[in-house]
Amino acid sequence: MGSRNVNQATFSLNPRENMRRQFKQFLSVLFLLLVSFSGAALAQLTTVNLGKPAIPLHINESFKISVAGICDQFPATQIGQLNLRINGQLMPLKASDCDADPNQYGLDYFLPQPDTPELARLRDVLSGSPWRDARHGFQRELSYTVSFSDSRGENLIAAGTMHYQIIRIPYLLLGFAFIAIVSVALFRLGNASTLLRDTPNGPCTIPVQSRTYSMGRVQMAWWFFIVLISYIWLWIVAEGIPTMSAHALGLMGIGSATYLTAAGVDASKQNVLGSSQGFWNDILSDAQGLALYRFQMLVFNVLFGVLFLIYVVQNVAMPDLDTNILALLGMSAGTYAGFKIPEKQTAATPVVPDQQGDSK
Repeated sequence: MGSRNVNQATFSLNPRENMRRQFKQFLSVLFLLLVSFSGAALAQLTTVNLGKPAIPLHINESFKISVAGICDQFPATQIGQLNLRINGQLMPLKASDCDADPNQYGLDYFLPQPDTPELARLRDVLSGSPWRDARHGFQRELSYTVSFSDSRGENLIAAGTMHYQIIRIPYLLLGFAFIAIVSVALFRLGNASTLLRDTPNGPCTIPVQSRTYSMGRVQMAWWFFIVLISYIWLWIVAEGIPTMSAHALGLMGIGSATYLTAAGVDASKQNVLGSSQGFWNDILSDAQGLALYRFQMLVFNVLFGVLFLIYVVQNVAMPDLDTNILALLGMSAGTYAGFKIPEKQTAATPVVPDQQGDSK
């Protein structure tokens, strides 16, 4: 009986240690999953190589479609008019040369990084939704045809299969490791420093770890983390420097503007901090208690942040958001900043009376 009470007391006195232990367990499980995906990829790759040979595709690399005697059938001026279809979809890729070597007859193509609107169809065919092929080691088998159009219609020249590695396991491990490092840094610094907490205008005796969390700083960190994960995911799949969309910059700009406005309002008045009552209570409450405008701001930011991330993972591209969504987030941020003007903070420490004044 006594030992059980001691264990319960020890558990209750170390909530941060328990949280850190759970976070380490989460990272361990994530690492094991990545290792299993790596093993599946290697096993699948071995199976493919032992079976019917397929043309390997790699971003920013050339590939050859072998067709015996192709250079004799078509002059150099007509090579660029051949149609390449992958999974039945006409591709914007054109043959750049024809290799006339009898041992290597074939059409030379180059696979660019599909990060432009003109290559959107190529990106959809190659990558699609990468997680759909996770059980196959993030690999995809694609059928292709090469044809030539004339007055008689479409004439088939060659057909076969292509092998595309959607995600290379080293890229996946490196990207996820970077995300994990940033997550740990943001979690620990946000808890132990003023990274996510309010700062007073003047002297404050409350320890940094006990100060209230700032809604403006949390929102700024939230969109930074969402855009960071999205950008790294695009790098993992596309294997190149992704294009940053204007809407992603707009979302980060709203978070930055919200924090700057809130900081300006706090700087214009006496900002006396109170002790933290917990993360959720801090960001959802003002001096009068739980506030609807803060709850509204939180819900909209979490909702659109999660939807943004899901779209990026499924479509391997940053979404083009409706301008009304940006306007809605801007209105929520403006409402939050507006309500901060009359907001009064709770005193950080009790006022110590002037002993000299009392003696007088």
